[in-house]
Amino acid sequence: MWDTRSVQLSIDLPVQLADSVEEVRRHDPEYLQRVIRYGMARREVFQALSRQIDPGAMMESSSATPADPTA
Repeated sequence: MWDTRSVQLSIDLPVQLADSVEEVRRHDPEYLQRVIRYGMARREVFQALSRQIDPGAMMESSSATPADPTA
């Protein structure tokens, strides 16, 4: 399909969520990889569409913390 390479991520999550993620990682690591790829793809699509709608807005907010899309 495409070239890939592994990366190591370290993020802080609430304890209960971190425990759930670790359990999923132990039982089905491929599922966790698919979930992360899906989330990253959604983010890239959102950013690409946002740039098409208002190119200046993405430049201004790129250095700021990402906005909560559910807010």
